[in-house]
Amino acid sequence: MAKKGKKKANQFTGDYKEKNLVSHKFIEAFNKLKQRGVFDTYEDFSLEYGYGADVMAKIAGGVQDVPLILLWAMVDKYGVNADFFFLESSPLKINRAK
Repeated sequence: MAKKGKKKANQFTGDYKEKNLVSHKFIEAFNKLKQRGVFDTYEDFSLEYGYGADVMAKIAGGVQDVPLILLWAMVDKYGVNADFFFLESSPLKINRAK
């Protein structure tokens, strides 16, 4: 039986609490939009797409991957550069926030 322990960081898993790099960057983008006043809470964003605030908390806590519809909303509706999510060195750029 394998021991449960802290996962080893590498270029793909990183040293963050979210489940993967995409989820980590999703939460980073959400927090940036929240700072800009686009959202007040996880619930403000997630309910618009049929998810509860618990899903966002699970993403942030490393329990769940980000659903594609929420990721797509960040790109399509809120103008987050898609490269940010998938390229390790791409900076966070927000072109617009509707």
